[in-house]
Amino acid sequence: MAKKANNDARPTGEIDSEIEALSYEAAVEELESLVESIERGDVGLEASLKSYRRGEQLLRHCRSLLDKAELTVRDLPLAELERGGKAGD
Repeated sequence: MAKKANNDARPTGEIDSEIEALSYEAAVEELESLVESIERGDVGLEASLKSYRRGEQLLRHCRSLLDKAELTVRDLPLAELERGGKAGD
């Protein structure tokens, strides 16, 4: 049986520009909504697979934002952290 070409497929690690524009909070909210919809069985198989793919991208985006935030915090000098992260106090 021949496999159907997947037009939604992106290279591994590539995130849709629409998803990249989302804040962490918006991405998590959408991801939670997708998971709930799939778990309830609200959508058919094809839609579930599309939702799963989008969920993978949302999850990668969230992890990327968290990694960037962690690096930012690690790079802050201790004195700046003690001042509450405000430079020049």
